[in-house]
Amino acid sequence: MGWLRTAPMSRIFFRLLGALGGLAILLSLASPALAQDEPITLPDFPIPNGHFYTQASGRGSTFGFPITDGGGANFNSEFVRLGGVAHLGYPASERFIFDGFVTQATQKTLLQWRPESGRVAFVNVFDVFTDRGLDSALAKTRLIPPTADNRADSGLTWPEVQARHLAILNQNSAIKARYFADPDPIDDFGLPQGSEDFGGVFVIRCQRAAFQQWRINTSFARAGDVTQVNAGDLAKEFGLVPETATTPVPAPDQVVAPLGQEIRADSTTVAAVKRAAAVARPSLVRIDVVLPDSTGVASGIVIDRRGVILTNAHVVANAMLIRVTFVNGTALAATVAGIDPDNDIAVLRVDSTAIGSGVTPASITAGSKLQPGQRVAALGFTPFFPGQPSVRLGVFQTVLAGSPSVLRSDTYILPGDSGGMLLDLSGHVVGVNDEIRFTRQPQQPLISFSIDAADALQIAQRLLQGR
Repeated sequence: MGWLRTAPMSRIFFRLLGALGGLAILLSLASPALAQDEPITLPDFPIPNGHFYTQASGRGSTFGFPITDGGGANFNSEFVRLGGVAHLGYPASERFIFDGFVTQATQKTLLQWRPESGRVAFVNVFDVFTDRGLDSALAKTRLIPPTADNRADSGLTWPEVQARHLAILNQNSAIKARYFADPDPIDDFGLPQGSEDFGGVFVIRCQRAAFQQWRINTSFARAGDVTQVNAGDLAKEFGLVPETATTPVPAPDQVVAPLGQEIRADSTTVAAVKRAAAVARPSLVRIDVVLPDSTGVASGIVIDRRGVILTNAHVVANAMLIRVTFVNGTALAATVAGIDPDNDIAVLRVDSTAIGSGVTPASITAGSKLQPGQRVAALGFTPFFPGQPSVRLGVFQTVLAGSPSVLRSDTYILPGDSGGMLLDLSGHVVGVNDEIRFTRQPQQPLISFSIDAADALQIAQRLLQGR
């Protein structure tokens, strides 16, 4: 598949959709988003050692819950192994301690890390409800039947106990079919514990799940449908999860990891990425352009104190109006001081006396000095990640020789990042983000290309000299 430039967003986004087909990178984007429309923020995205989900935050796409490996508990790996969102629902809490074990809630269950097995186990949520005297409240408010009298299990063998409880499923063939459709229902749902007909819905309660067959149409089910109760959400509602763990964290605070294969990074590396972004942020600008038929958003880099900004040529090609916004909030009209379409470099100029304080030129160094495998960070104004500019962590892969040289990495850049920064972990600008290519490789579905910053600076200086 061909190389694709990443901005202006309003034009390239359609090309991205056309090139992607069913690729996972934008599956959650239901429809094209023009720059002049309200941008669509990705509801979930990879982070170092795991993934970040906003869908169960209750606060939109700017808050959510991470699920990660590390700290002695590999929750993300287990979440994926057990079927992920489709089987467990979205992560719905941060980690907390429950009955002495590290635990994390998803919408449908509580995952409890078991060091002795190196895996998670499902908490018997509904048994805990019974132990805490919550059955009556569950029946009244959530139509969950109480646990039946289990004294008949006394003296039975384990196979006999299973048979006695599984017989409860015979009361509803649809729920029975749903239960046994799971490859390991006893392990996943526990044994059935009780049932009740509530008129509009028939419910069978198990140790770790509850199933409802509806006789009426609801906002989430039609008559005849079988639904699984979100046991993790109930655990939150009835106090099994501490309030501190149910408070979602800000999505803009997350470092976005590459798409595809999970990237491992310890807390020291993540902290270094955030420091590098903080060092470089005063040199980054947002660029808004008005084109003949649309608008666009991109990024740029302040390269000297005379109001000169480096960006990509394709960002400002055919632009009728250009506005630059600095870190201090100052927004100024910009003009094109020079453009080199062949090398995709442009320089803009603004009134330097109007910029204000807090803006500094970038520290630029040659990206060709990077070593394969070295960690890099990207900073840019794509609207597809919450919080702008968003910070991305990636791995430098190779230098593509040429004039200018091009740096290849797996950094997750998207439309709006054109002209933005590729950084080393000291905060030096090593590349100007320029192009992306999509592949059919699940390990790396997106390849990023950045113009070597030292070469880009030389081109910019030539353009400023009128050459």
